[in-house]
Amino acid sequence: MTLPTKWTSQQLADDCLESVRAFRRERLDEPLELYSEHFENFSRVFAGVVDQIPDIKADPVNVDVLADLMRDDDTRRALCYLTAPPISEDDLKTLVDASIRPTPLRADPASAARLRDVIIRILDPHRFPWVDAGRAPTPDERAAAILASAALVAARKVETFRRNDAKDRQEENVKQLLRDFGYTEVPKHDIPNASVAPAIGTFMGETPLAGAKADVVTRLADGRIMAIECKVSNSSVNSYKRLVHDTGGKATIWYSQLGRANLVPCAVLNGVFSVANCETVQNDKDVYLFWDHRLNDLRDFIASIT
Repeated sequence: MTLPTKWTSQQLADDCLESVRAFRRERLDEPLELYSEHFENFSRVFAGVVDQIPDIKADPVNVDVLADLMRDDDTRRALCYLTAPPISEDDLKTLVDASIRPTPLRADPASAARLRDVIIRILDPHRFPWVDAGRAPTPDERAAAILASAALVAARKVETFRRNDAKDRQEENVKQLLRDFGYTEVPKHDIPNASVAPAIGTFMGETPLAGAKADVVTRLADGRIMAIECKVSNSSVNSYKRLVHDTGGKATIWYSQLGRANLVPCAVLNGVFSVANCETVQNDKDVYLFWDHRLNDLRDFIASIT
């Protein structure tokens, strides 16, 4: 039975170093256009929201102002970013203990009042010092608050894009490699056991496999199930969670439920990974490692199966 290569410590060290180099090139060469686009957009959004803080704070509650702010995705996000630290929409909903969508707010002024109270209670005093002082902002204070708030949102937007885009690109690269072999992507469904795994020559995107999700699941030419995890990490510390805890834990479940003879668990790695963590997941968890910067290794392994 053909299995992928298990790398030596030196080979893993070399690939970890090359993966870090690729990560650095990607970060250093990444254009500022996306950040600037979000910054300029939210500068305009916050210019309006900051000027509405007196109306947001009003007592009795100004239901119309709050409902209008919650109608639009950007103004809703801006409202969540008035606080220190910024709060997620889900957390805000939990704290208000009611729907924060426009229609329910208009129908329930008490919920709108709780929304107002939560925001004002945790309003950032450093960006908005004039609110507690009970006065209007100076032109410089207003400009600084808009700039700082827009920068917060823009940075978070780019961080989210980086994280999701890297993983999406990695998964697409793996899928394209399979397509190059003539494999066809089929609709995904739960795979509780080997009998309902994809047929030979087909693959699925992220789907539950024997109790734990895999990013890509395919069946090799010899009938074995190949479960491929696409892992992106920006630090060696983070790589433990991504690789050993997450992928290694899944491999343990898959081996237990599907049997070693029926399974080839793999991880395609992109970013910053600890050599020690790579050795642990490869040697102790029997997960086979491939690298985003050298996907031909995965191509060669699939080609070797007859």
